[in-house]
Amino acid sequence: MANRKHSPVDETGNPCEFSPCRTWRYTLRHTWAGLFDGGERAIVWIGLNPSTADENQLDPTLRRIRGYSMAWGYNTFYMLNLFAYRATDPQAMRRAADPVGPENDRWILETAAKADLVMCAWGRHGLFLDRQRHMLALLDGFNLQCLEKTADGIPKHPLYLKGDLLPIPM
Repeated sequence: MANRKHSPVDETGNPCEFSPCRTWRYTLRHTWAGLFDGGERAIVWIGLNPSTADENQLDPTLRRIRGYSMAWGYNTFYMLNLFAYRATDPQAMRRAADPVGPENDRWILETAAKADLVMCAWGRHGLFLDRQRHMLALLDGFNLQCLEKTADGIPKHPLYLKGDLLPIPM
């Protein structure tokens, strides 16, 4: 069962769903000004795996995602990942006994249903354990988009892409 860690929802509050041991972060929600002007307008992003971001701070990737989300008119984003295991290095994530996390797919499905747009952003490491294929099958029927794709059809990671990109079909 996930351990809810909630903080005030503002520029620095990022309610998260962690495993009780905090080994896995299933979701992170970030909201900014405008929420009460017209209700929540949420976008879901799916990356590779959680790094250092938690209920108190965003990491560089999430700050970049916030920029895209704000530019497109959203006031909330949910961050999910193919692998819920928290690590700053993809190789460390690969060595984990359970990099996906016991509740990850359930959280992905429940959270993706809250948004009209799901952005795929996991990069080449998403091929590990065939998670890209699994995720695309799991989310069949959802509006899946990305910023750019490799020649192999892998959604690129957003951190080093141009900031003025618009979503394209996955």
